[in-house]
Amino acid sequence: MSDSHVRILLRMTALAGLALVLQACGGMSRSDRPAEVQERTAVPAPADGGSDVQIAAYTPPAQPQIARPKPKRAVSVLMKRADEQRRGGDLDGATVSLERALRISPEDAVLWHELAEVRMAQRQYDGVVQLAAKSNALAGPQAGILRGSNWRLIAQARRAQGDVAGARDAERRAASLH
Repeated sequence: MSDSHVRILLRMTALAGLALVLQACGGMSRSDRPAEVQERTAVPAPADGGSDVQIAAYTPPAQPQIARPKPKRAVSVLMKRADEQRRGGDLDGATVSLERALRISPEDAVLWHELAEVRMAQRQYDGVVQLAAKSNALAGPQAGILRGSNWRLIAQARRAQGDVAGARDAERRAASLH
């Protein structure tokens, strides 16, 4: 046998060995395996001739080991924290606390009002008008005191922006709610 024949034979042997190794290691991955299908037994038709649909039984998850606070409690804790932060001069911290509370309870008109008051202290007047209006929309017609407070905030913000007519209109609306 010549040297070239030996080299070819070695290459072929190496390739065959590599093919065997790849075949042994390369079985189907978990996602490539076909799904197991289980046959269901037929459900007998109801005696009255109607068709009932059988729904798999629902098993609720186990109760968590750590008790979570109820959203109402979390909101009240965040509101208290925001009030403390505002009184301490940390308006940015108060904003963060109120925004977290709003993610928990986005339909809470009082939270929107509280955030509008913080924005007023920050002199973000456009935000005050928007947040107070949102609070009014969520407060409903029965919440006269809250709506009046919102209209007074809107009046202050509009006056600070130089909109005297808008401020007067907001003050009229606030007065009509008392």
